[in-house]
Amino acid sequence: MPDFSDSCNNILIYAGIGDADRDKISSKIKQFAAMSDQSSSDDDARRLRKELSAYYYEIYKRVFFKTLEDPHIPDEVLMFLYYGYIDEKLAGAENTEILYNAVRSMGLDEQMRIFTFYQWLRLVYMCKKDPSVNDFSTDYITTLRKQKREGSITESQEQEALRNGRARVEFEIDNMFKSANRMMSSRITTFVPFFSGQILTKPLDKSLLTFETIHKTLAVIKAVDYSLFYRQTVYTAPELGLDKAFIDVEILPDIILMPVVGTRSAMWQEITGAKRTTPGRFLLPVAQEEELTGILIKMCAEFRWELCKRIQGARWNDLSERSLTSDYVDYIDTYKKSRDLSQEAKERIKSAMAKHRNSYKEMFVADYATYIQYESSGALRLNKVVRAILFNYCPFSKVIREGAIATNPQYTQLIERYEHKAAHDIHLFEIATGRIEKAGHEIPAELMAHSQYLRS
Repeated sequence: MPDFSDSCNNILIYAGIGDADRDKISSKIKQFAAMSDQSSSDDDARRLRKELSAYYYEIYKRVFFKTLEDPHIPDEVLMFLYYGYIDEKLAGAENTEILYNAVRSMGLDEQMRIFTFYQWLRLVYMCKKDPSVNDFSTDYITTLRKQKREGSITESQEQEALRNGRARVEFEIDNMFKSANRMMSSRITTFVPFFSGQILTKPLDKSLLTFETIHKTLAVIKAVDYSLFYRQTVYTAPELGLDKAFIDVEILPDIILMPVVGTRSAMWQEITGAKRTTPGRFLLPVAQEEELTGILIKMCAEFRWELCKRIQGARWNDLSERSLTSDYVDYIDTYKKSRDLSQEAKERIKSAMAKHRNSYKEMFVADYATYIQYESSGALRLNKVVRAILFNYCPFSKVIREGAIATNPQYTQLIERYEHKAAHDIHLFEIATGRIEKAGHEIPAELMAHSQYLRS
């Protein structure tokens, strides 16, 4: 275990902070670490937290850009970038050791789907990933186009900015990072971005997330809702005699671990840019103090809702164009008159609506969580109307359809209807691929994957 007693000073020197400012920031960090209640509501405490937050993001930018030229980044600098660590006394000796061990074992996700925020910023800098949307759902490209329309930049400046790694990173930090970090914190109103042992509500080693844990948890959810991340796209292969075919492809989200201790998460965006077959973005605190399965299920529910809205556009709640969102909105709007619901069920919906602030989306997220966690194992908690909507648009996987709910009378008709439609789709697909084989061609991998999806 290295000596981290002078971490703050070393990190500030690395960031290129001048002597006077370095002494000032170090003094503020020590003052904060010495506070018996860092969440105090008095004016001095609030002022100190505000100052520290402003320092943090400026230091983060400076440190990040310095690392781009450094092949041997010091451990405490990596601890700062990955976890927000700044001072051993502020973190606590035991937590400092945990963070040191964690950063030493931190590598890259083999599937390249999960990233620490520092790893993510490097991809943004290298133009391998686009910056995220801001609080107004406006992305970097749209922001530049607006500036060009308004005449504040020229077309050549716009093109230069699109390739400018530094500008891209600064946009990501100033927009997504500042908002998301606070949003996911355990203490939003008293939030300070620097890591402090005082904010922990459970042992740090129990809350630090790993790539493996996230992959395993997401795999459990996908094993229930098999079509979760699949999207329909057009496949063409004129050389095989196939002019146009609709196939489903799995597009997994990018998951970014933010350097914060928190109890929340964020389904930040359902797609990237305007193209519908691009990955969504899920944000998680690198130290998640709530149960991960429930957190991920909630994000998956929000993803399903927002992606449907995106695809449907202005008609997302128009019942003349049937979709997950339009059917669900109609269910909420008409439940009082429904003959398929008992009076007791109607009272439960009314109570749930009050609990979820009359939000269609929040109601759906709660019903989806119940559907995934309970209904999939045969523990019925939903009413028949919402059960039918969810099974229609988020059908259970074959293992569950033939297992836990196979003989349940509440699901028998739903399963029969699903199997009939699936058999029809498989038949049409086999006709198309049969023609390809008859012509002496091999079936492309994309079509084989779609065939497997149809049988899931």
